[in-house]
Amino acid sequence: MDVEILSNYLDTYHGRDKILRTLSYIAKLTTVATTSKTTEAKLKIFSSKMSECRVILRLLDDLPIFYYARKYGWGKQESDWFIRSIELIQIAVDMIFSPIEHICWAGENQIVSLNSAKWDNITIWLWVVSLYLSLTKSLRKISQLKLSKLQGNEVCANSNEINKKIKHDIQEELITCLCLILDIIYAVSYLPRGVLWGGFLKTWHVGALGTISSCISLYRALHKKIMQKKKL
Repeated sequence: MDVEILSNYLDTYHGRDKILRTLSYIAKLTTVATTSKTTEAKLKIFSSKMSECRVILRLLDDLPIFYYARKYGWGKQESDWFIRSIELIQIAVDMIFSPIEHICWAGENQIVSLNSAKWDNITIWLWVVSLYLSLTKSLRKISQLKLSKLQGNEVCANSNEINKKIKHDIQEELITCLCLILDIIYAVSYLPRGVLWGGFLKTWHVGALGTISSCISLYRALHKKIMQKKKL
């Protein structure tokens, strides 16, 4: 691994968030490998603190979210009406999620007096909805790419390069779908027991799902940085 690339990546918001996320879920997964209740408790505390770091970082997300919403507008630049509609809904969900998570964080840290559990459930639902919308967009993109491939083969006899790019894009979206499905599975498990499979998964189950998703996302991000450096 190129130390310069990793260092530069850690200098970014998304880089630190992905590393913290990965560490948090690895700690949860590691609880299955220990028989000591003390060690298990320490791993859970470490995981919780890494997650809390991510929440604190997200306290500054409001302006970027608002800026993206303003920049995207009504999505006239998006040719597909379905993706545009889903994107607009997701922007609205994210804009609601951010301040509610801030309120929940303030309640958990006794800055304000409120029912933290109730607000936490709201943030989890919004998180699940946002993940589902992202999955829906990726599935739609895969459908469009497959359609483009068929149309390209009919129009252009020499379409090897186009097909190669489309195949690569489809593979990327499939990997994205895999990560999102894993995220949805463990996100729902944080819901109250009795709601879908809420409360059903053990700590290490969540850790395993989160670790796989996080490692894939981290690898893709770093691989992209490496490829960009090679092109220079």
